[in-house]
Amino acid sequence: MASFMQSLPVCSASRKQSTAVPFYLQKASQFRVSSGTRSSFSSLCSSARLTPSQLTRRPSSQITSQPQVAAQQCRTFLVQLKRQSQTLKETPVSQPPPNLQLTNLPYFIRRTASNQLPVYLVTKAGGTKQQTKLQKTEGDLDALRNDLAQYLGLESGDPRAPKSPDVTINRLNGHIIVKGWRKPEILKFLQERNF
Repeated sequence: MASFMQSLPVCSASRKQSTAVPFYLQKASQFRVSSGTRSSFSSLCSSARLTPSQLTRRPSSQITSQPQVAAQQCRTFLVQLKRQSQTLKETPVSQPPPNLQLTNLPYFIRRTASNQLPVYLVTKAGGTKQQTKLQKTEGDLDALRNDLAQYLGLESGDPRAPKSPDVTINRLNGHIIVKGWRKPEILKFLQERNF
């Protein structure tokens, strides 16, 4: 009776986690408690190695004899549960990322530390002068300015046409300034070019 009481908390703990314990492990622990032959936690562990054919009820003459135990001492019961739950987890199927077409442009826009595109809205002169500023530019700023002006519809593709004063370059800090609040359009322009 003392051995039955010592192993009772272990079995109740295994019943509480019945979602993680397979059916044959529950049966094995219940069989051990009902037989009352062992009292240690390792006996529950060794019962976890029993096959379902060994879980059938034995006659009373065989209960007193030692059950067949694997030659190796198994790890703790919780480690076996943990390993089994890890193998049962389904790994999500990862989709391959879309092929990024690398563009060979003479300019580049670096992203911010928070991985955002460096496009900012600026208000000056008491709110009457609105500008959009593109920062962190590298490379050929004239080519970037021309492509951006054509994309926004401020200039035609003709090289002889006069340059629009709506798109300017600040060469000291490498910023491109566009008149008006054009942030969504500039973001779309940069995303199309994989910046």
